[in-house]
Amino acid sequence: MESATQDLTAWDMAARIRSLRAPRSRAALYMGLWMLVWAAYNTGPWIVLDPSFPKSTAQLINGIRAFSPMLAGWLALMLILHRGGVSKLGLMGPLGLFSFYTIIGLVSSLLLSTNVFQAVYFALAFGSPLLILMLALSDNQPEQSMSQLLTLSWLVAVVMMVGIVLALPFIGGPSLLPTDGNLFHVKGGWGVQNVAFADMPGPRGTGLARYAAVAGLASLGGISQGKLVARLFWVAMVPASIYVLLAAQGRTEILAFIIAAGVLLLVRHSSRYILLTWGLAGALLMARAGLFARFWEFGSRTGQFDPTLTGRTVTWQQGWELLGSSPLVGLGFFADRIFLQMQHIHNGLLHALIQSGILGSAAFVGAFVVAWLMVLRLYLVRGSTAFFLHPEVPAVLLFFTLMNVTESTAQFSSNWLFLAPVMAWIQLAFWKSYAGKTAPPGA
Repeated sequence: MESATQDLTAWDMAARIRSLRAPRSRAALYMGLWMLVWAAYNTGPWIVLDPSFPKSTAQLINGIRAFSPMLAGWLALMLILHRGGVSKLGLMGPLGLFSFYTIIGLVSSLLLSTNVFQAVYFALAFGSPLLILMLALSDNQPEQSMSQLLTLSWLVAVVMMVGIVLALPFIGGPSLLPTDGNLFHVKGGWGVQNVAFADMPGPRGTGLARYAAVAGLASLGGISQGKLVARLFWVAMVPASIYVLLAAQGRTEILAFIIAAGVLLLVRHSSRYILLTWGLAGALLMARAGLFARFWEFGSRTGQFDPTLTGRTVTWQQGWELLGSSPLVGLGFFADRIFLQMQHIHNGLLHALIQSGILGSAAFVGAFVVAWLMVLRLYLVRGSTAFFLHPEVPAVLLFFTLMNVTESTAQFSSNWLFLAPVMAWIQLAFWKSYAGKTAPPGA
């Protein structure tokens, strides 16, 4: 059996695993719980704190769905307890480290935050996806269950990208569709971050760019897997996502996408001509986005050179000073908004530090380190079988690793919801590919 597996290429095995299906009831359960977490998109606990709540039907709906991650997490926890606990497969790896980070942040939220309600809310919201993924990994067919969750995550990125682009003109934003005969001319420019609709904040350019980048990486990974209809769908999504990425003008997102897509092509053992073509295409993308001609002004909001491309170095300094008040365990989740007058720290490491201190951030960083060590071992160790690891998985991991410089996955957000199943898949692939040769964890 082992020799037969080794005769198959990693790409063939990835396609074969993707085509498998878990029992419908369990697959629907995991995906339903995951969509409950996504149901809290673009809302928050502050809505129910409004003295006039609910002043409209839209506000009532937004207030209710803000707590859908808690419901999903509670249901997942009950099912985990019903099964007798979490298997080793669900704990031994990045998910276990992220769980430790969450627990430290929850404790500091309860004891040190000046807004316990919001801090605890975000701690529980961050932890809910971990419970769902641990539940899925404890399934007796985790490969099929997690494969469908991963595909669902990619489809969410596509739906969010397409939905925002089509909705922008109707909510007061610019049209991102080609106009005036110029493929990349954006009518009205990008500036919709303050356009509210349905009692929700309007979308930001960086948010749309993030969805486009994830959709693009998923498309590049899916064009050679699955049935013909699925492949044609992903082929169509590649140029669409690149176009939206350019139109949204996300600086870090464009750079991270170019690098991650290059790694994806390497993982797929693409020819040197394809890699050269992508290198030229990446240079064209950066040029078209103004990352060459306007690097100084595009990467700085202060009038001075800023190699971070974020312009938030002052906020970073304030966050570092804030850390001094509780360096060991931090000040709890949502600490940047609570203690820095609603500013966003926009850096994953610093965000983790001020929320969970040195103890929690060590686990947060450790989760990335362990994930990368697992990926490298799967691909580099002679004789390994990385057949579970779809090529877009390490690409998305790299994308969000780079994104942590100017964005954050340390907080409950779409960043975290895209990253979490990737971490779970890497953890599953590693143990099934290596520990499975002797005795799988939890077997």
